[in-house]
Order: sequence, then structure tokens, then C-alpha cells
Amino acid sequence: MIEIVKRESVRKKDGPVVTMSHMDYHIICKVIDLIGQIGMDDEELSFLLGKANNYVFSYIANPNDKNKFKSDQVDLLPYLLNCYFSDLFPNNCPKGNIQLFHSQKINTDEEKGFSHIIYDSKGKGTRIIWTKKINQKGSFRKTNKDLLDLLIKWIDEGILDLPTPSINIWKKLISESQFEFSISDLEKCIKILSTKSILTKQTIDGIIYYWKSHPQTSIIVHYINAYNAFKAKSMAAYMAEDVVFENIHDGNTTMSLKGKDAFLEQAVSVLDLFENRKQTVTSILHRNNISEITIDYEAKLAKDLPNGMKKGQELRLKGRSIFGFSEDGKIMKLVDVSG
Repeated sequence: MIEIVKRESVRKKDGPVVTMSHMDYHIICKVIDLIGQIGMDDEELSFLLGKANNYVFSYIANPNDKNKFKSDQVDLLPYLLNCYFSDLFPNNCPKGNIQLFHSQKINTDEEKGFSHIIYDSKGKGTRIIWTKKINQKGSFRKTNKDLLDLLIKWIDEGILDLPTPSINIWKKLISESQFEFSISDLEKCIKILSTKSILTKQTIDGIIYYWKSHPQTSIIVHYINAYNAFKAKSMAAYMAEDVVFENIHDGNTTMSLKGKDAFLEQAVSVLDLFENRKQTVTSILHRNNISEITIDYEAKLAKDLPNGMKKGQELRLKGRSIFGFSEDGKIMKLVDVSG
């Protein structure tokens, strides 16, 4: 658990200075207070937010845009911390930035942390010290076998075939498990399954996801992420040089291309048509070297199209894609089907 100590400081107000918004500072302080009240530790919260173990604890030490809570994470906090939204966002929080002076790291054999000094409007300084105990080498946390067995059962049943964040696994366990378990138990079991390559662990858009390990799934996930990020070259990264691409709409073939270069040229040519676009995989099925996915597709047009669709118009479609793979794991054929 994180311990916070406040002491009066007579040190002069000078550098080094870390600057962050008052609201961000208030949120992280409140989060640490709330996790202490409900018996959750910062590593468990980091895990449920899809981040590395030190994410929550290290934020004030390095409060940059990469580390700060994003809006989708903030939306989860009231649920995870059993509090109201107003508990995290008080109306009386000062506007603007707060300056943290004399920031220092703390590293001992028993604990780690950091400290800084904040000054009030009269120049009075308060040193705030954040520390947490270091897990001793050789310490062992027993594996929750009931939990591990259930996760393996879910994997065998295909429940974790698609990329799934830890919080979704946790929610499903809360509603369906018939035994007690902790967040740390879940984290350990997932680590065991990932270490044994039963689950694949990968960061997507800053969030850690897990799915049943399968080489074709990982390639498809890479392709979909590249598509959503408008990265045409990356879309073609695992394609064979003589790949065949087809687009079928309402039973009619509307496009047929052969060759990686032809696919890449087409992929680049349509990038400026969309303000944003996203494919979400809703199911996946592997049959030897053939993999089929179903997709929810949404996009917003960036310009008028010849078919009469207008700039700003939003598209919402359902479709499927069929991937054919070579023996060496390259995409030999890709067929997109809609309508």
C-alpha cells in the first residue's frame, strides 16, 4: 500500500520544478486515498486499467501526457473505486497548474517512492512523501488454482479468443465465479498463462490486452490495428508478395487485386477519404490455414464521394473478412465481404 506523509518544510522555493494541472494532481491524490479505503493497492488498480504495475504510483513522479489518466480510464474509476464521479472532480478544485518543487526519488532496501514540496499562497512549504514497501526477494504468493482452472476452461471454450482487457476478464469473473479471488490472484494467473504462451499479451492503443495464443490471431490483430491507425504499410507487413485481395458487396466482386504493391497502392489511395475509421472484431474462427472474422465497422467521411455520400456522413456496417495463410504464416488471400 502507498503511504503518504506530510511535513512542514523550510526549504526555499526554487527548482527543480514539476508542473501538472491542479485537477490531475487532485485526481491522483484522491485515487490513492480511495484505494487505501477499499483495500486495493496501486498495482491492482494499474492492472485493471490495463497498465504496467507501476503506472498509478509513478504518475506524480513523471506526470506527462503519456502517463496521465485518459478519459476512458477516468470513466472507470468511480466503478473500480466504489465512489461517485464528484468525489474525483470536486467543484472547488483550483484551476490552472500546480508546481511541485524539489522532487526527489526514494530508494532504500525496504521501500521506494518520491517526494516533493508544494507552497501555499503565503510561501509556506509542505513536503509530501509517497512511499511503498518493496516486495522482498523470495516472497511467494500462492496460485489460486480454482481461478487458474476456470481461466483455462474459458480459453478452451473460446471465450478469450479475441483481445480482451483485464477489466473485462475481472468483470466476467465477478459475475460468474463461485469462489473467492483477489485482483492479485487474477494478475498472477494471467501472468502464468502468458509466460506459458497460452495467452498472448500485447499493448494496443496504450492498453494491455490478452487473447488465446494463435499465430493467425496475432497477425489479424496487427492488421486490424494498422487499419484503424491509417498505417497502410503496416497493414501489408505480413502479406505475401503475390497476395490476392477481393472486396465483395451484396454478392458481387467490386474489387480484385493481386500483389502486395497493388494492395498497398489501393490502401494508401483511400486514406484521405476518412476522418476516422474503426474495425472491431466480434468473432474469430480458425480452420487450418483459413481464418474468418466478423466485424463491426464505423467511419466518418472526410470528403464527398462519387456515389453521393457526403463529407461528415457516418457509416456503420457489419461485415466479415476471410484470411488465407501460407505455410510460413503470410497472408496469401484476403476477402472482405459486406452487404
